[in-house]
Amino acid sequence: MAGWGPPLRIARRTARRSLGRTLLVAALIGVPVFAASWIGLMDKAQSPTGETLARTTIGSADAQLTVAAYAKLNPWPARPSLMTGDPGMLAGTEQQPRDTSKVDPLPFLPAGSTTARAMKEAGQVDVHGPGADTSVQLVTGDGRSKLTAGTFRLDSGQLPGKSTEVAVSPSLAKYLGLVDDGKLKADATLTAASGRKYQVVGLARTFTNPSLRTIFGTPDTPLATPDPNNPIVYLADLPDGTDADALSDRLLGNGLALLPRANIVDPPPDPYGGGSTDAGAVAVMALVTGFGILEIVLLAGTAFAVIARRQTRDLGLVTAAGGTPRDIRRIVLAQGIFMGAVGAGGGLLLAILAALAGRPLWEKMLSTLIVSNEIPWLSLVPIAALGLLAGLAAAIVPAISAGRQTPLAALSGRFAAAGGVVRLRKPAIGLVAIGVLCTIIGSIWMSRELEEARRQMAAQAEQYRATVTPTEPIALVLLGITATIVGLVWLLPNLVAKLAGFARFLPLSGRLALRDAARHRHRTGPAAAAIMMSVGATAAIAFAISNSIAADAVDYIPESLPGDAVVRFSPGGLTYSPVTVQRVADVLPVENTYEIGQIIQTGQQRNGPYIPTLAVVTPPTETQSGYSLMAVDPAYIARFPGYGPQAAAALRAGKIVLPSPVGIKGGTVPVSSDGDPESKSAITMPATSVSSAPKIAQLSTSALISTEAAKKLGAVDPYLAVYQLKREPTGDELDAVAKLLGHDDYVHVEKGYESPARLWFLGLMAAATIVTLLGVAISVSLSAAEGRADLATLAAIGAQPRRRRNLAAAQAWVLGELGCLLGVGVGALYGYTAHAAFGSPHFMIPWREIGGIVILVPLFAGLLAWLLTRSRLPMVSRVD
Repeated sequence: MAGWGPPLRIARRTARRSLGRTLLVAALIGVPVFAASWIGLMDKAQSPTGETLARTTIGSADAQLTVAAYAKLNPWPARPSLMTGDPGMLAGTEQQPRDTSKVDPLPFLPAGSTTARAMKEAGQVDVHGPGADTSVQLVTGDGRSKLTAGTFRLDSGQLPGKSTEVAVSPSLAKYLGLVDDGKLKADATLTAASGRKYQVVGLARTFTNPSLRTIFGTPDTPLATPDPNNPIVYLADLPDGTDADALSDRLLGNGLALLPRANIVDPPPDPYGGGSTDAGAVAVMALVTGFGILEIVLLAGTAFAVIARRQTRDLGLVTAAGGTPRDIRRIVLAQGIFMGAVGAGGGLLLAILAALAGRPLWEKMLSTLIVSNEIPWLSLVPIAALGLLAGLAAAIVPAISAGRQTPLAALSGRFAAAGGVVRLRKPAIGLVAIGVLCTIIGSIWMSRELEEARRQMAAQAEQYRATVTPTEPIALVLLGITATIVGLVWLLPNLVAKLAGFARFLPLSGRLALRDAARHRHRTGPAAAAIMMSVGATAAIAFAISNSIAADAVDYIPESLPGDAVVRFSPGGLTYSPVTVQRVADVLPVENTYEIGQIIQTGQQRNGPYIPTLAVVTPPTETQSGYSLMAVDPAYIARFPGYGPQAAAALRAGKIVLPSPVGIKGGTVPVSSDGDPESKSAITMPATSVSSAPKIAQLSTSALISTEAAKKLGAVDPYLAVYQLKREPTGDELDAVAKLLGHDDYVHVEKGYESPARLWFLGLMAAATIVTLLGVAISVSLSAAEGRADLATLAAIGAQPRRRRNLAAAQAWVLGELGCLLGVGVGALYGYTAHAAFGSPHFMIPWREIGGIVILVPLFAGLLAWLLTRSRLPMVSRVD
């Protein structure tokens, strides 16, 4: 049997005869290829480049032209691109900002040029909704110009051409009842909060956030109140032959920043190194890719072992007919090549078809409109090639094992079983120990750097969450996790054999399952390793999400206690009145009503939205120069456990309550208007400090005084009404309050931090279940193939028919439990690092999700194996 021709023909015929097994192995290879290819396609769809990016950014224009706030700008530090704005006011000059709306850029451009206002966000506007006003996004520009075509998606109608016209997004049209059977009504109108009506002439969406409620208006629409000093962006069509680069340099002297189309299609290098590749990100991607390939090899390799074992007699016939071990190896390797090609090619093709056919679904999931059908072949072909190579690599070990079979053993159908004394490999144990140690050291190192970042941000009075991405600790963690996984994969076959020593404590089916796994650890080891790695990935994501949520929860500042309803008043929003507070209380199921306000000293006058209020004067520090003074009802403060009763008692005694003793001298503090920076009119008031103020609204950063004591200092100006509710309000009650207040954003029911990750956790559980079932199905099917003779012997000595089902269920549970336990351990290593990387206050363990993976998933695998296994076997002969 010379060459690869006959092995390839045998592989093709074997695949056609055993179509089910062929599709199983192809799916094991194709599913990861499909997932990676789909991710690549979606990434390309969300991040277009070249002409696609230019078309969505500047339409058919030759350049983007920005009218800057200053009449003369600095030279470009490098060639302009989308990543750079205007280069700023010319150094060495003193210029006042100009009114950019009065600057016509056309006279500065070559003769024959045309311009149009680009479609740009212009802020938020309020419009009349079905029951109350609502805030929507406003986009303005010359939507009917040919230059802007392609920078938005027009679903129907047209964009506005007059200031009295608007177009709206489909989501806003549906909310306002402007569509009938998906089509815009002929007489559709929109009413702004000011009462002015606008004719709706079309339905349109932006490419980013297309589901957002959006209004499209003309540049002169009364809906917008632009800042005259803000830059204005135009699209410019230049005459043929214009040197855009030279024009861009020349226009800087007129306060105009020109970005040529060529610089969008083919961006110049970033002078600040923004385009450089992060070595840490490359290392993570390489690690993920390597582990993904290893997982394919382990799962598919075990499946190839199933196929090779079922072909034992056929391969024995090849040997008996004069075939050499090399020919046997070539036959099995040819099957790996064939099935790898089918799996990788099928996965790639299905990913492309899914990306094209499911375009509306992907747009909804990604919240981005897909503007082209570009296929990134340069990234997809290597993915398919890796899948093909993984299929070939998966067949190597089964090919070597098949080549070692003697003709007599192969023809008799006997399978080799491992025996003898089993010892755990010391180098593998050392790798695991070193890996865990490196991971812990790297995580502690990262935690220390995080604490240092927090101290620096606290010293600078920054309100953002501190995070760190140090290269050295990340590299150490990656090294540790890699060593741990490699050590466990190396260790698993003998670890499975060692676990067989506990078989005597199990029922008969469990004993048989553990001993079978030990005898055939050549297959149970790789299958358990594949399950471990897959479950480790899902467990790692669960840990990461939990720690990210914990970090977000720490940063969340509630408005009040959970279950309270809060209405906020402000000069530019809802105006305070006792009647309004009472009318809201009449609609909601209110038990008590509290008002929180600032104190205006008698004689102070409002200057627009600002009016001087009273504050507590304290010695200035790096982070604090005083406390604003809040008037509150002591009964409201008393509701907070621990801090509340002590603070409420001090308030009832007429004292000011501070969160810190700083500034308190002789039991008093100075109180002055914040409009009196030198505190010339300060008065002293009795005060005390109560520590551990709740992190709610401004309670932890303000000084408190009772409403009765505050009225002696001046007028209380409430800015917050808090309603203690008897129960959660219904949707109709909230709608009634929104209609009463005139806006759907004015009332807020405090529910605490609400995690957005519930669907993520459900997805993780599904992923862990599917991967575990794949690995279990492969191992159990192989066990069934190898154990038919043993089961026949059991039946001959009186074993009940259901014993086969029980044995299959026990094998599935043992393998799934081992893989899930080790996978959770590997995921915990990632998770321990995640709590430092995300800035979580402590190491969060997702007990519910981990419990589901460790307990429910293996039980489900065992139940499924029990249901799908036949109780009775076809008659077989025992020949060995």
